[in-house]
Amino acid sequence: MNNIMLDIETLGTAANSIILSLAAVKFEFASDKTEVYSVNIDPKTSKKYGMISNEATIQWWREQKPEALRAFMTNQISIEDALDGFTEFVGPKWKDTVFWCNGASFDMPILDWSYNATGRTPPWKYWNQRDARTIYALCDIDMRTYPRVGTYHNAVDDCLTQIAALKEALA
Repeated sequence: MNNIMLDIETLGTAANSIILSLAAVKFEFASDKTEVYSVNIDPKTSKKYGMISNEATIQWWREQKPEALRAFMTNQISIEDALDGFTEFVGPKWKDTVFWCNGASFDMPILDWSYNATGRTPPWKYWNQRDARTIYALCDIDMRTYPRVGTYHNAVDDCLTQIAALKEALA
């Protein structure tokens, strides 16, 4: 079975929040091999679909490390191209793919909303979505103290850290 860890960085926490970056990492539990999809999204392209920012989240970003901010400010593409690229990355075997993210109420609902708002079909169904945060809690893994890969709030680095913790939890 294929696995993809997802992470997004946004300008809010509501389902219709503007997505700044989208990262997805294909992985297998029995291997260290990964394949990465990562894009930065131009926030202006999301506004026409009713995606919004939240002042509290904008203020939170101002308090983050500069390298986290720089990570999503380069090579920005449109929300449409980002979602189409992600769908292509997932490929035709989406029914055999498990989609993991940290928390059932953030990444997937925002991505789902974005796909629907832009007239696209998400490359998953409810039955192949998983919440890694629940696994961490059941296995007493505290992500606040878990060894980091790279920079906090860099979507690719977050995915790689989450994969490492998930593999440890399920070993």
